[in-house]
Amino acid sequence: MPDVGPSPERVRAALDELLGWQGIARSPQLAELLRYVVERTLSGESASIKAYSIAVDVFDRPQDFDPQSDPIVRVQARRLRTLLEQYYEGGGATADVQIHLPLGRYVPEFRTIAAADAESAAREARPLMAASPRRLSRFLVNAVLGLAFTLVGVGLAVVIVRWFLPPTPPEIVSAIPQQPRLAIGAFDNLTGEPVLDDDVRQIAQRLTTALARFEMVSLGAEGPVVNGTVQQVNGRFVLRATIVDPATNSVRWTTTINAPTGATDTVALTTASNILAAQLGNASGPLHASGRSWLKLQSKLPEPPTSYLCDLLYMSWRDSRRLDDADAGVACFEKILASSPDDALALAAAAGMRAWRTQFLATPSDNLSQLMTKETAAVGRAVSLRPDSSFIHEQQAVVLGRQGSVDAAIGAISKAYELNPANMDVASVYGTLLWINGQYAEGMGYSEQSLAAIPFAPSWYHLTRAFNALREERFFDAIDAAQQVASGDEEFGPVIALAAAPRAARQDLIDRYRPLVMDNPHFQVSGIIPRLAMRVRPTGVLQRIRDGLILAGLPANTLDRPFNPNGSERPPADTP
Repeated sequence: MPDVGPSPERVRAALDELLGWQGIARSPQLAELLRYVVERTLSGESASIKAYSIAVDVFDRPQDFDPQSDPIVRVQARRLRTLLEQYYEGGGATADVQIHLPLGRYVPEFRTIAAADAESAAREARPLMAASPRRLSRFLVNAVLGLAFTLVGVGLAVVIVRWFLPPTPPEIVSAIPQQPRLAIGAFDNLTGEPVLDDDVRQIAQRLTTALARFEMVSLGAEGPVVNGTVQQVNGRFVLRATIVDPATNSVRWTTTINAPTGATDTVALTTASNILAAQLGNASGPLHASGRSWLKLQSKLPEPPTSYLCDLLYMSWRDSRRLDDADAGVACFEKILASSPDDALALAAAAGMRAWRTQFLATPSDNLSQLMTKETAAVGRAVSLRPDSSFIHEQQAVVLGRQGSVDAAIGAISKAYELNPANMDVASVYGTLLWINGQYAEGMGYSEQSLAAIPFAPSWYHLTRAFNALREERFFDAIDAAQQVASGDEEFGPVIALAAAPRAARQDLIDRYRPLVMDNPHFQVSGIIPRLAMRVRPTGVLQRIRDGLILAGLPANTLDRPFNPNGSERPPADTP
């Protein structure tokens, strides 16, 4: 009788177990990829699971998506495959079915644990059980003697090592990464149109000018070299760039950028070079990748800190939005300021993180302007020291926005964008500030610009998109964006996803995010809507959230008043 495999119910039980595991739950994209390939397979649609369909359906890529130029599906599938292996090797699985993603394929395999274990045990037992009694007896005697000699040998080896060999030296922490350096190489015209030679040559100069505005990148003749080519494909300029390590002549990074259509040649190539500068200068880009990887491996940071080490801590906090990461970053910058009190970048970064920390720990009744007096003064001083810095003006906008001075914040972020229009962090903040000020279309323009430029945008870039989709009642889009936000925002990400889930008939998301919202201590202290109102103005969006949360089954009293984890009302004097 042929093996029909485990039932859909058992597979979905295994799927739910995986989706509840923190390793996958903290990455909404990977969770949706896993759900997509499993459900398609269970529905008998495994033949349609291709890189293109995944890119369009899961990762929101356009209909003209090209798997050859955009590796997002391969990259995310590799991440998911690794996580699945880690989960099952860790021994924490309880479901009787395992879900695996075979190498080189996107169609999952469902393996029944009991059957697999039984087959493995049978294979191991067959040679032994088939042996004669005499051979079996001899086998057992030899096995016992071998085990005894092995134990004696291991014991003697341990004694010899302990007595005669010197102690193992402590692990040496690798060198602290330095601020990345980049050399700008040549860009070649492969369009076959000599009239474009000058425009293509100008890319290197435009790139140099744009990257010089990023304070965390150094340009020079030494270090990795970025170069590239320009071709015309279907009437559109395609810029391909690579970073090459001159010491090994190996490629460290590559990207493909499609220039906009409907513009002059010069404008199209200028836009493409600015997108390249945005990717190179971004915190999630290739220049900071090794530094950020190094930071994740450190259990204790070396002393004294360098400015770039503090920058790495800032980047890590901005993506995670965790309190301990903010504290570590602030402490690092304060050590820099102790010896260099006029370090404007350190002043601004520390002020921005402290402002977030103050707002995060505050309640709706607190006066945030008064609580952030020191941060406002510090970032104002930083602006006076370095009025040409886009990053510092951005931090001023962040501080002002967090205390509710949105109009002043928009003025500061406008200056930051003027100083460095290739800084997509600035563009994303600009979009959010405009949007929460009621300037929806303009805010979405800046927000979408940042998401289009950065291939693997940090979670907080998606916040404005989530807000706007909910406002326009595009609930599936709101869920997609909110799940991105949720990996770095424990309030708005889960709340927007939960509010949109009933309208999208996603009971699975209600089951996933309802406990996260109900267990949030800040919501419990203030009520959900008053807490959210500390960060967003448009009442229409707050009303959409209110309606959605009621549909999701949240008790009405949790929306506006303090509550206990079980939803019952509690006195407002309680604290987290």
